Amino acid sequence: MNLPTVPNETLEAIEAQWELSKQQITLVNCTNTTTSELATFRTTLQSEVARSVHECRKERKRARAHTTSVDLSDESMFKAARFTDSLALSNYNNILHLVPRLVNVVTLAEAIPAVGSGLKLPLNLHAIGARCSNAYFAPKRFAAVQLAFSNPRCRVLIFHTGRLVGTGCSGPMAARLSIMKAARQLAIEADVHVVIRKFQVINQVGAVSIDARLDCDAFASTHSASSHYDRASFVGLAWRPGGEYICCEIYGTGKANLPGSTRQRDLLASFSRMVSELLRHSDRSEMRLKLQPHLRLCHRPRAVTRDDAPASSTTHPRVEPMLAIQQPPPTLSNLFDETWAMPALAVAMPTTAAGQSSHDALSMAEFFG
Repeated sequence: MNLPTVPNETLEAIEAQWELSKQQITLVNCTNTTTSELATFRTTLQSEVARSVHECRKERKRARAHTTSVDLSDESMFKAARFTDSLALSNYNNILHLVPRLVNVVTLAEAIPAVGSGLKLPLNLHAIGARCSNAYFAPKRFAAVQLAFSNPRCRVLIFHTGRLVGTGCSGPMAARLSIMKAARQLAIEADVHVVIRKFQVINQVGAVSIDARLDCDAFASTHSASSHYDRASFVGLAWRPGGEYICCEIYGTGKANLPGSTRQRDLLASFSRMVSELLRHSDRSEMRLKLQPHLRLCHRPRAVTRDDAPASSTTHPRVEPMLAIQQPPPTLSNLFDETWAMPALAVAMPTTAAGQSSHDALSMAEFFG
């Protein structure tokens, strides 16, 4: 039997790899007892690290050369535009790479026993978990049957009260489809016929990367009243500005999670107002200049004070003009003058420079707004 001949280049490559493996095993198992052995070990280790980095860079360059480029021409953009006509993308002009995408949609629905099925609540979760092929039920750990689906990739939690919770989908239509697939599987495999009602999205999680490194310490110092950053307990920074639908959980690498919204339109609108402050505290702060001016100033703190400054006494806007009028200091001669005497059940009003009461100039309704 004639064995196939191996080319010399292949044999040399095999021998080189074998020698490299033996050298690496030696480096792992060696024990340095003298100073010279330690110096030799350090030199060899540094050379191996440099060689590994060089091989990684060469492989990365080779992979990039074989990567197909994405078609970003106007023709391809116009073809895909019909899928985004319903989204509020006007605020993302010139920064379309910062548009967040949906990664998880949490839904809630109610499963009511169908008429004539003879089924009553509560549901028998043990029977459902035993009959469904893709079910997981551990009552001591979690009081719900988990149905896993691959298309769409999600999980549906079935509780004994009839509530169905879907999680893991990347869109509301996929979440609705997963709930209907769960109801169909219950009817076919577990003989549990239910009617789905009150389907609603209770939470959406978006994901985005600002393509820059964020200075979390500086951001937490500027927005200390609306953000929380404790690197000892969590590596990310949580920012929840007032009046927004989402909470931004961002890391120093620039990657962020955006939970809290129930509509994708609200997610896009809120993040377009928040991204300017994130970019301002990053190493690419010039990117925020591409945003519209009114979006850059939405959550910008005042220049004179931070947002955690102590609350100062505010004056009613209709009273400020009156307080600007200089009042004569009271003396012993006019302390009990009739201009200082207040009528019964009247509001104490300041006097003008002419000595007349300003009660006539500003009524009680105007004073209290």
